[in-house]
Amino acid sequence: MTNAAATPPPAEAKRPLPAGGFISTETAQRGVLVLLALWTVLSGLALTFFQDASDATIGGGLHGGQGAAAQRLLGVHLLVLAPVYGLIAWDPKRFRLMLWVPYAAQGGVVAATLFDILAGDRKFVDGALPLFVAIVFFVLLLYVTFGGRQPEELDLEPKREEPPEEPAQTSEEAAPAPPPQAEAT
Repeated sequence: MTNAAATPPPAEAKRPLPAGGFISTETAQRGVLVLLALWTVLSGLALTFFQDASDATIGGGLHGGQGAAAQRLLGVHLLVLAPVYGLIAWDPKRFRLMLWVPYAAQGGVVAATLFDILAGDRKFVDGALPLFVAIVFFVLLLYVTFGGRQPEELDLEPKREEPPEEPAQTSEEAAPAPPPQAEAT
């Protein structure tokens, strides 16, 4: 054994941000998922406990009797779904198998709400806000997944001066000259 101290690994070079800065795709996706979780919690609470104030949520337009029961049921499901969004936002790599859930949920809200409005089962005023919010979240999720621009890799290695290459020689130039022969007298 030697008494020499082991040399620590070289410190990782810090990458300076480009002039405009950037947000990574993963950070943007996390942000969208956190906002979606917050919106889902608020909607779930409004549907479950404050049905008079739930017109701006997914349950807008469901009033009285069975409508109130449907709002509570939907609210409980949203309250269960919100932590799933939070887990995905917390560690997207670990929970990558669940990444389809927010896309399916927001796409389903868009499809169902739009269908109800077009079929005349729901007034546009009752479904407009949840429809537009779901469209915005759906588009944002698609954008951060498929449309996000990856920053160019920054070259952190210093440029090294390499000696100039010698011009390539032709086969005639490359062949060594025959040794001179002594003249016979």
